[in-house]
Amino acid sequence: MAGGRPDLAVIPAAGYGTRLRPLTDTIPKEMLTIGRMPVIGHVMDELREAGIRRAVVVLSPSKDLIRLYVGDGGRWGIEVAYTLQPEMRGVGDAILRATGQAFEGSVVAAFGDCALFRRPSADRLPALLRLIRAHDACSAHASVLCERVPRERTRFYGVLAPFDASDPNDGEPFAVAGIVEKPDPAEAPSEWVVAARWILRSEALAYIERQTPGPNGEVGVTEAIARLLADGGRVVAVPMAASERRCDVGNWKSLLAAQALASVWDPEYGEDVRRQVAASEGD
Repeated sequence: MAGGRPDLAVIPAAGYGTRLRPLTDTIPKEMLTIGRMPVIGHVMDELREAGIRRAVVVLSPSKDLIRLYVGDGGRWGIEVAYTLQPEMRGVGDAILRATGQAFEGSVVAAFGDCALFRRPSADRLPALLRLIRAHDACSAHASVLCERVPRERTRFYGVLAPFDASDPNDGEPFAVAGIVEKPDPAEAPSEWVVAARWILRSEALAYIERQTPGPNGEVGVTEAIARLLADGGRVVAVPMAASERRCDVGNWKSLLAAQALASVWDPEYGEDVRRQVAASEGD
């Protein structure tokens, strides 16, 4: 059975955004502005560009503002439905709530608080579209977008162990031998970490369904995929290219960095913003 080209995406967007309070007391973090639109608007643009036609947004009860903004998805040409995650039980639980037990095929999981940006001059295919193509071509059970981070930061992420010890070429897919959630940096198998985008085949979803919740009550995707790999499953990773950046809004530092990047990479005003920032640094 081939990996399969997905036409469905799940957008987990139920988190409370506690590290951004008091801002997120009234505005869901997915609705915070990066550049010209809310984060989740960038996610929807990305899904449209990748050919996704259906999406399920997973919300907590207090996030009606997202439903008001995204609506039925008509402005993106994507049929959007909604489901609730009343308690914070992790991304794995959110994906299962959106897909249901009878799901067959492959599904994209695109985190609603994380946008992917490209330089205006970038000339290669967008990251999610490359991930979809690799998933299909490699007949993968699961595929993951990844980025390289300094080793000391691997403790914050799911870290991949490539089959091949050599570094992949810029943006080229590689096979995954293992994955470890938030390891001690000294024990991290590489500096390649999960970058907020998965494609999961129904066989991978079955592993998530059987995954025991962690001490925090959350069902993790990383742990389920580690078990899939141990049983011989095929997982492929696609690195983000040098011209791409993952921008999340999980805390104040990452939010400000995302807003700054989106400003200087704006296709119309980026150069002007860059000059103004450079001038202000000389004051």
